[in-house]
Amino acid sequence: MKVELFGVLREAVGAAEVDVDLAGSAPIAEVLDALVSDYPGLAEHLPRVACAVGDDMRSRADLVDPTETLVLLPPVSGG
Repeated sequence: MKVELFGVLREAVGAAEVDVDLAGSAPIAEVLDALVSDYPGLAEHLPRVACAVGDDMRSRADLVDPTETLVLLPPVSGG
């Protein structure tokens, strides 16, 4: 499965996109756990990220298929 990363998440991984190996559909929370195993620097950021597949926001309990692209969106701040 492809995972797209933006902002601080991209900086923590050093790439805009990474692959996560899944045997089948899995909850988004499981995908996030796999990402932290591969990229420990993400751990501090993931509690605040929003998750999306296509144009649809998804909860961490939602299943994601290995053929889909999961998009992780960090919180936005500014002034």
